[in-house]
Amino acid sequence: MLLGPDDLTSAASGLPVKVDRLSAGWLPSRIRQIQSPGRWALDLPEFNCAFRAIGDFNPDSVALVAVERACGSTICGIPLEDDLILAIPAGTSVTATVRPGLTYAVAIVPTATWMEIQSVATRTVLEQVSDRPAAVRLAAGEAQRIRSQMRSMADHLATVASDSVLPQQPPGAFVEYLGVVANAFAGPDSRETGTAGSASHHFRQASAAEDFIRTHIREDIPIVRLCKEIGVSRRQLEYAFRTTFAVTPLEFIRALRLNEARRLLTTARANGLSVTTIAMDVGVSHLGRFAANYRLFFGESPKETLQRAGRS
Repeated sequence: MLLGPDDLTSAASGLPVKVDRLSAGWLPSRIRQIQSPGRWALDLPEFNCAFRAIGDFNPDSVALVAVERACGSTICGIPLEDDLILAIPAGTSVTATVRPGLTYAVAIVPTATWMEIQSVATRTVLEQVSDRPAAVRLAAGEAQRIRSQMRSMADHLATVASDSVLPQQPPGAFVEYLGVVANAFAGPDSRETGTAGSASHHFRQASAAEDFIRTHIREDIPIVRLCKEIGVSRRQLEYAFRTTFAVTPLEFIRALRLNEARRLLTTARANGLSVTTIAMDVGVSHLGRFAANYRLFFGESPKETLQRAGRS
């Protein structure tokens, strides 16, 4: 599938997300999905736009993300690296800052299946799984072998799916891959990355600021107010936003206002709202600048979005 930023809300199996663009300009993202609905799935995306995504992962499944190209992206506050494998436990509230070029393969399986595979691979009985995301870095050769295995498996499953319904239980090649991942997490180099020092600290600062911005998006939010609410200096806040979102706090606030305006414009006709009313509702004080920034971000004017929504 080729998906533009407006289509990315269902780009991950089992994870409906709210997506906000972080920069203007974009190319379609490429996403390959193979699913046995409600049981297991294999996603292979390559994202070509910068965005912030927030969603709640399936409460009964585990996601295992094998990163090929990180490009400075983060998931659940963990700075991604090439050749990293990230385990996201069931029910996790997922946040992601995606930068263009992020490429990975994610296997999604029921928690019980993952626990069973771990116990077989490590010859230990696991009474519980981690309740927070964890990651392990693979050797380059091992990571390349896994990526090749994932692509071959995707090709095979796509052929199977074209002829019949996929089985409810993951096929043998899929289970074999999960065994390799389980061994990686059981090895001496495995690590939990939720305590990644300064990177984690900066992420928490930026996330706290993000929560405040979203709550007060209709208000004027000068940076000095944001610094006071979060308890950091302007320089600290700028650095936290740069390392977490790759934009400044002011650019982030503007991006959120534009994204919220776009969501409102797509339903404005049904609700009897005008472009001006919506702009004011999301805290815009300069309508001309709003229209120019909106066109730069989305490739059309607010009025064009409103008219298109009325025809759909």
